[in-house]
Formats: sequence, C-alpha cells, structure tokens
Amino acid sequence: MIKKFRLILILLLLAPLKSHAFSEQNEKQMYIGCYQNSKQYLGGDKAKSYCKCTINKLSKKFSNEELEAVFKQKPEDIYKDTEFASKFCEKKI
Repeated sequence: MIKKFRLILILLLLAPLKSHAFSEQNEKQMYIGCYQNSKQYLGGDKAKSYCKCTINKLSKKFSNEELEAVFKQKPEDIYKDTEFASKFCEKKI
C-alpha cells in the first residue's frame, strides 16, 4: 500500500507548477492530479482527505520558492524531500 502512496505523491509532485506553487490555481491543479491518481486506490472520500492533507503539509513546510526548487529535482529527490507529507497523511486516512 505504501508503494501506491509513493507513486501517487510523485505523480502529484510532478504536476506542472507555475511561479507561485500554492496559488489557488496551482493548489487546485495539484489537488486534481492527486485526486485522480489516488481515487482508484483509496476511493473518493479517502482520496479527497489524503490529497487535501498532503497539499496542506507541503504548504506548511515549504515557501513557494522552496517548493519550486524541490520540484526541479530528480523524482527520487523530490520523494525524499516530501515523503513526510505522504507518510503523515496516509496515517490520517
């Protein structure tokens, strides 16, 4: 199950971002990407909770500029820098 969450998080994080990572538009894009990928594994309600939680945790840790720098890394490095959000949120659902 954790491997599925890792894949979901990586797909979420590779979603295209613009200059302000947590603008309303980008937050919505991140949510849609996460929800579409996680719904098949978690079901609608759990996917909604997981994605909201993940985006919230990332926004608390990273500034817009820091998050943009994270997303420019290799996928495995993105995962290392953001796995705290996935692990935290997977326990909450």
